[in-house]
Order: sequence, then C-alpha cells, then structure tokens
Amino acid sequence: MTNQLHERCQQSIAEHGALVLSEQELAEMSQEDAEDVRQTFGAQTLLKLPEHEIAFFEWLRQADAPVWSDLWGDAEQAPYLVSLAFLKDFVGTSGKGAFHICDLQTQDNYFFTPDMLLEKESTDFVNAVRERFLGGENLTVEQALTVEISAGPVDIWHFAFLRGVDLQRAKRAVASLVEDRIIVHVPSADHLSTYFDVG
Repeated sequence: MTNQLHERCQQSIAEHGALVLSEQELAEMSQEDAEDVRQTFGAQTLLKLPEHEIAFFEWLRQADAPVWSDLWGDAEQAPYLVSLAFLKDFVGTSGKGAFHICDLQTQDNYFFTPDMLLEKESTDFVNAVRERFLGGENLTVEQALTVEISAGPVDIWHFAFLRGVDLQRAKRAVASLVEDRIIVHVPSADHLSTYFDVG
C-alpha cells in the first residue's frame, strides 16, 4: 500500500469514524491494496458503502421494507456502514461490487451461489441459456437469473434492482426454478453457510 493511500485512509477514518472512499478511489484500488488496508486498519474498522450500493439500499427501503429493517434496524437514517473486510468486494471497477444480502434473520434469504445449481438437472439448462445469452437472444427472468447464479454469488434484490425486474416477479422466478429442480433455495442464514461463508 502506498503512503498516499495509507494517509488517505487514516484521514478518512479520523474524520468520519469510518473509511469513506469515492467510486473513483475504489476503482483505482487493487485487490492487494484492499487487503493491505484491511490488514493495516483491521476488519473491525467500518467502511461506508459506495454510492451505487447506497442507491440500491435506498431502493430496497421502498421495495422490501422488512428486508431493509432486518439488515439496518429501524433507524430512519441508516449509516450504511459495514466491516472493512468487505472492501475487496468494491475495488477495481467503478460502480460495481455488491454487499450481498445473505444473512437475514427475520426474513427469507434469497441468496444464490453457483453451488446451488442442481448439477445433473441444471447443466443442460444452463448451457442452453448461455448459448441464448451469447447469441443476443432475449431471456426470460428465470433464464437471466440462472445465468447470474452460474456466474457467481447473487441475491434476488440486487438482481431485480440491476436488471429492472419487478421484485415479486423475480421471487416467482426462484419458485419456478426450484420447482423445475434447477436451483436450491435456502431461506435460513444458518443453513446458507453450507454454500457460502456468511460470517
């Protein structure tokens, strides 16, 4: 980590009580920088979510208030602070990266990883959908969600927000994919840890 980055982080933490970085600063950081910052300042240090994620959570507050409250409590003005351990999820590309919703306590989780695709049943389906996607063809919500899951971790709220899909329609897509034995849906955070380290 450069001295300049170290000083910038130290100044932000002293001023705000948390590390606050612009989208540009995050885009210019490498994974190595992020790890150095975490090691230097510790995972107990707080990080303010980037602007694109704050915009997402403000949307979530309206779209699914019980989920928002499960995450942030009933505070009228959420500070949107998370552990510095999540910094690595936001560096390297401007406006990208997500604070995935995967450990809800009072609401059902809709978090998926590639491991949650049922291998035998989903392989042909995923391959067919990928071909459609690469061919520039339109995808159904179910197909688009399957592509997202096969590419890496995703939660239904980020999927709906980023794709402009109605949230209830997205949840119905999950039910349909479960019924067709394409994916596994694990609503409990305790059981999700089998697929993803939520701690």
